[in-house]
Parts: sequence; C-alpha cells; structure tokens
Amino acid sequence: MDYILILEIIYVIVLMLVSYRVIEDTQNTTKALAYLLLVIFVPIVGKLIYFSFGVNYRIRKMYDKKLKTNENIQINLEKELISYSKDVLKEGDEAVQENKKLVNLILKDNLSPLTNNNNVKLLINGEEKFPDVLECIAQAKEHIHIEYYIFEDDNIGVQIIDLLLKKVSEGVEVRFIYDDFGSRSIRKKQVKRLREGGVKVFPFYKIKLIAFANRINYRNHRKIIIIDGHTSFVGGINVSDRCINTEPNKNKVYWRDTHLKIEGPATWYLQYLFLCDWNFCAQDHMEINSKFFPDYQSFQCQ
Repeated sequence: MDYILILEIIYVIVLMLVSYRVIEDTQNTTKALAYLLLVIFVPIVGKLIYFSFGVNYRIRKMYDKKLKTNENIQINLEKELISYSKDVLKEGDEAVQENKKLVNLILKDNLSPLTNNNNVKLLINGEEKFPDVLECIAQAKEHIHIEYYIFEDDNIGVQIIDLLLKKVSEGVEVRFIYDDFGSRSIRKKQVKRLREGGVKVFPFYKIKLIAFANRINYRNHRKIIIIDGHTSFVGGINVSDRCINTEPNKNKVYWRDTHLKIEGPATWYLQYLFLCDWNFCAQDHMEINSKFFPDYQSFQCQ
C-alpha cells in the first residue's frame, strides 16, 4: 500500500475543504485571497492562522441561533407557505409542471413558495418608488413592517418617519429594523423619535467600536416594506434623497435603480423574512399568527 499517495490525497482533500471554507466565509476579497495564499503555500501555519484569526466564531454562533429561530418560525408558517405553494403547483399550467422539481427544491431549500394571482408594479428610481410607498403606508390599517440597509436622515427619510409616527397614533402597529452600519445617520435622533412615538425599532447586529472591523461585513442589505401582510415593496432602492433624481443632488449624478410593488401572496415570503429577522433582532420574540398572512381575495392598496 502506497501510504505516501494516501497522505497526498488526504492533504489535497483537506486543502480543498479549507479553501472552500475561506472563500465561503470570508466576505472581504482581500482577506480571502491572503488566507488562501497562506493555506496553500504555508499549509500548517496558514491553517492555524486562519482558524485562529480568520473565523469569527461569535458571528457563526449568532447565525446558528438565527437559523434555529428561522426553523421554529418555519414550523409555524408551514400551513401558510408550504401548503399554499403545493396547491398552486397542483393547479399550475404546463410550464409550471415542467419545472416542478425546481419549484420543490426552492421551497425546500429556502421556504420560497410558488405563488399566483399577484399584481406586480415596476418602479424605476426613487421618484417612482416613494410616492407609492407613502400612499400605501398612509392607507395601512393593521401593521407596517420596514427593514432597510440604508435609511437616511434626510427629506424622504423624515417624511416616512413622520408618517409612521402618525400611523402609530392611529393604532397601527409599526416595526422597524435598520442596519446599524448602513443607517447610522438615524441611529440617534430619528431612532429616539421612533421609539418615543411608539414604533418598535431595533438595529440589525448592533456595531460596537471594539468589534467594528469584524462586524462591518456582516450587514443586512434588505430593502423591504410590508403593509398589512398583503402589499410589499422590495428591490434595490434605499431610503435616501440621492435615489430621487428630481431632488437637488450635490453629487450631480443620475441615480438608476429598480424596486417592485407587490400586491398578493408573494408578499408572504417577504413577511416570513421580516419575521425571521425581527425575532433575531428584537428583545422579545413575536408570536406568529394569521393576521400577518391575510386572505388575498381583496388585497389591493388603492
């Protein structure tokens, strides 16, 4: 038996696994390349350095906890999401049936359901997005869920915050998740206003200076709004005056981005994502019930 060959095969397998771990977990490209070079050319020392300094075990533990939370929520949402998707699949046309395996794979892997009877509106840039957002928020009756990577303390940001506070005074439940890095301009004054006004607000993964360097890449880039469980907004446009080309722009650049307004059961999945993140960020977990997933016989935001 050629033991040297066996050891070489084991070495290659271990090297491939560690390299994959480096690429998969290290979000900073420069750091990933540096660790790869160390692992490949200085195998023993390189691996020790990577597993000592390159892996943020606290972050991994945090996300393990989040996955567990998501798993519990998934059980509660099984009837609403999985059953609905399977019903749509059974009733689907030939094109849907041809992609049945793909639909089931996506449902099983991400709990992302196949839905129908959605009304989707394409919104180009902030000048198209924000009028619709403000209109639908103003018409909210039960709850408003907002989650943003960048939410600026500027004209449009303050307009939305003022409207949220007004809706709270009308009895609407408002929950707000902001990224502690991307939305740092609202962390003090506006977050205080929201809390004092009755909005339930939490940062996603709060930044502390002592751990800033390791945490900066683990941010929440979602840009979603869910209104009464039936209407949602999702896409690439953050809440910022920079995204509105009709507003004075000190950078003198044309901002091009896209967002979607969705009315219908596709909103369920965005609601699911928000609830997962909320129960990760908030101090107390929220009970999941049918009010977050309403009947879609009449759902339009007029």
